[in-house]
Amino acid sequence: MEKSCKARLLLVAITIAALAPFLTKAFHIDDPLFLWMAQQIAKHPFDPYGFSVNWSTFPEPMWKVMQNPPLCSYYIAAVASLIGWSEMALHLAFLIWPILSILATFAISRRFCREPLIAALLTLLTPAFLVSATNIMCDLMLLALWLWSIECWIAGLDRQKWWLLALSGLLATGAALTKYFGISIVPLLAAYTLARDRSLSGNLAWLLIPVAAVVAFELSTKWYYGIGLFSDAVYLSRKMATFRPPWFAQFLTGLAFAGGCLVSAVFFPPPRRWKFWLVAIISIIVFFVLFYFFVPILAVFALGQNTPLVRMEGGVFITIGAGILALAITDLIRHRDASSILLLLWLVGTFSFATFFNWSITGRTILQMVPAAAILLMRRWEIINGSPWRNILSRYGRVALAATVSLIITAADYRQAETARDAAREFQRRFQTEPGTVWFESHWGFQYYMQQWGATALNAVDSEINSGDVLIFPSNNTSIIPLPIQRIFPPDTVGFPMRPLVSTNGRGTGAAFYSSARGPLPWAIDHVPPEVYYVAKFR
Repeated sequence: MEKSCKARLLLVAITIAALAPFLTKAFHIDDPLFLWMAQQIAKHPFDPYGFSVNWSTFPEPMWKVMQNPPLCSYYIAAVASLIGWSEMALHLAFLIWPILSILATFAISRRFCREPLIAALLTLLTPAFLVSATNIMCDLMLLALWLWSIECWIAGLDRQKWWLLALSGLLATGAALTKYFGISIVPLLAAYTLARDRSLSGNLAWLLIPVAAVVAFELSTKWYYGIGLFSDAVYLSRKMATFRPPWFAQFLTGLAFAGGCLVSAVFFPPPRRWKFWLVAIISIIVFFVLFYFFVPILAVFALGQNTPLVRMEGGVFITIGAGILALAITDLIRHRDASSILLLLWLVGTFSFATFFNWSITGRTILQMVPAAAILLMRRWEIINGSPWRNILSRYGRVALAATVSLIITAADYRQAETARDAAREFQRRFQTEPGTVWFESHWGFQYYMQQWGATALNAVDSEINSGDVLIFPSNNTSIIPLPIQRIFPPDTVGFPMRPLVSTNGRGTGAAFYSSARGPLPWAIDHVPPEVYYVAKFR
């Protein structure tokens, strides 16, 4: 017990240490949506979606733009009312979710492998986890609730304690109201229960708690907003599927995202197995060829891109992703028990959703795979070695390498977010006191900071533009309205440097951690150009 407590304290300390350098990170990607909803909740707690936002070149109802349930924004509203709305305050408040996620991973890992500490550290020190944990979106909140729901459910079955099963149901409810994918915990726990012992099937009644909550949410939003938001999210995902690449290209991209987000696994290969390395090299070559011929790289995002390098990285990432899926399959073949079924369904189910059913492939969705992959990797290591590792330097040296790579990637994402805030501050200094309206295009964090000082998002439907008004737009963003060249004077350019070599969202690098619609990899090693903004005046 004492050893377990020390391990938990160590995990908490390492989690805080890993994330502390990023506590001042600028609000990034979809952070503003969660912030704006939280501000709405602070004023109108029973009407979270009751306002409009210009997120896609024209104002739309928030329920149409925000494809997530409101629980995360309720949390933001609650903590911000106590400690404020600053970046530092909210990142501090959100530290609880990665800490709870890592502690839950440790608790679950103790049931399935003999190295729970390494499994928890490997979960923490992956790009998917660290990058997601530096944002204030709902992903780490979902992961924490999801993992603790699993732990409480297994503990409830072990001890036959109804209150643990009820608590698991409540945590699953929280997961479903944090992100719609959270409801998938219900069939996962049901499958585990039936695989473990069909006589336990009576306990499945507790899983009706999250089902009832989702039904109530669907009915209440339909009554309040005229549309059921759960079913609307499903409809939107199906609609977006029509714009995806062919299924094989999508499958390869999903593997590339899984491998890139879980790249830390490369530091834990089977020791002294020449056959493994031979298969790995052959796989990289084969997947490089497949990636080259089947995965499209859109020209609009490939300008200046070192395409051969990016495709080589794609071959490596796909090999890692395929190896992780293979771990789940071989684990089931080897053990044929309820735990192997749980891990397989957890891993493959998340991968399938992220690849084929979500609106696009994102590192944030791949995040749910990380704890299961870490546990499977430890189970495989223990079979190969026959006993827990004796060489502490080997064990923690590999963890240190995983940490180094993941922190470099996270720092690159941090810098990307910073450029948007730096740009907004620079344009505020230059234009806030000038006459006329300062218009801007695009969204994400740049929109949040521009609107903070009074700039106005350009409305493609109804914007009254006057001669002399200023227009600012970035080269690396979305929702850019094409304007006739005769409407504006030739623009000036302003550049903000990025971290060298590594990017999670750099234009022309193939990296697109937040959406495969912008590139085929979650991160990439390549030349990373500066973030460029164009400044023009209307004629």
